[in-house]
Amino acid sequence: MYLNARIPELTSITVASKEDLQDFEEVTDEFTGEVLYVEDKRSPDFNGDRETMEYQGLDPDARGPFPPSVFGSGVKIIPT
Repeated sequence: MYLNARIPELTSITVASKEDLQDFEEVTDEFTGEVLYVEDKRSPDFNGDRETMEYQGLDPDARGPFPPSVFGSGVKIIPT
């Protein structure tokens, strides 16, 4: 849904497994099954403010590279 809204040319997307769609992966001990840690599979943060924005209750993935300004929506790149 998200990709189709951003890139309407996409008609279908196929993934190898449903786990590929998850943002986090639990790494477990192979002998006990205990969760050792949770790995973040999202893309790296380009300017280091992901943790700060999440702490403030904002979604850094929804912001995009062109945040809205006081004059309306963000800057749009329109090919000519």
